[in-house]
Amino acid sequence: MSGPPERPDRPDQDDPRDQEQGSERRAALATVGAVLAIVLVVVGANLLTRGGGGTTPAGPAPSATPSRTSAAELAQMSPQEIAEAALLDRGEVAAPQAVPSGAGKLRNKVQDLVTEQPYSFTLTTFNILGSQHTAPGGAAAEYAPGRIRTEWAARLVASYGSSIVGLQELQSDQLSALTRATDGRFAFWPGSALGGKGVPQSVMWDTSVWAATYQDSITVPFMGGTRPQPVVRLQHVETGREIYVINIHNSPKDRQGREDERDKAEQIEVAAVNTLKKDGIPVFIIGDFNEHEDAFCRFTGEAGLVAANGGSNAGACRPPRPMRVDWIFGTPDVQFSGFRMDTSPAVRRITDHAVITTRVTVP
Repeated sequence: MSGPPERPDRPDQDDPRDQEQGSERRAALATVGAVLAIVLVVVGANLLTRGGGGTTPAGPAPSATPSRTSAAELAQMSPQEIAEAALLDRGEVAAPQAVPSGAGKLRNKVQDLVTEQPYSFTLTTFNILGSQHTAPGGAAAEYAPGRIRTEWAARLVASYGSSIVGLQELQSDQLSALTRATDGRFAFWPGSALGGKGVPQSVMWDTSVWAATYQDSITVPFMGGTRPQPVVRLQHVETGREIYVINIHNSPKDRQGREDERDKAEQIEVAAVNTLKKDGIPVFIIGDFNEHEDAFCRFTGEAGLVAANGGSNAGACRPPRPMRVDWIFGTPDVQFSGFRMDTSPAVRRITDHAVITTRVTVP
């Protein structure tokens, strides 16, 4: 039986199979090179638009003078008018990064990778219990002082892996303590930018994960006056995709006679959600609603949102069980998982609320 033909020993004599394999290798290298060239162009452009080259993130600069509505104007305007006037100058959502034309199928494949990158993050709402309540003589003086509880809160948020947190009842001393305890890694809106009324409802986000492209507020009635509720558009640094977050704290429960205020506030907040939905990116509204069934039914029914902890509103409103006054709602284009209503001892020494956390995936 004869074996396979011997390969030529002479270096100057080419085997046809070598020529064929060499051609295939060169073609494969050319294909890889073309893809890499396109990817490098896209990545470079993305970095420039997201601040990687020392420039500002894509989208408008965060608002320096957010919209405000007086109590008299609130009384005269409809919720829709209030929301639309407040959110009028939000600019355009960042468009997906373009890929240079002329590369045919390779261009299409890379464009798909660029524009459809899913990502996940952890979202939390946390009524941190204001330091004024736990000071000597306060209504919750049995708790540790605000600064100490805020340091515990920072460790708790870190244990969840949260990159966005909606805070309620935050006070100026707690804002400072939280900034120190997180080593300045988080940005805050409004923080102190809107004065004392704005601090308690601040949103914080991890600046290694998110960049703000728009910051504003909507005004709602609160405890006989008004209070700004922050609205922020955040761009995910890795993918360039954007989301809206509204963080709220509505007037307290019925025993304090604030039902009408709370209803008006929720109507304004629903209108704000519906206004922001027109931009075609995910919208979240989180915070201390001071409502159970009413909040769920209103935001799932009138704004078309879903709750991170389930429930349904198809034909009839069926809230999830159990419920707290703290909620995370989002548009149906996102997926919630790993919902947690934390009432552990670590939470109970910080606040009289549950801490609500969920994993969010944007497909």
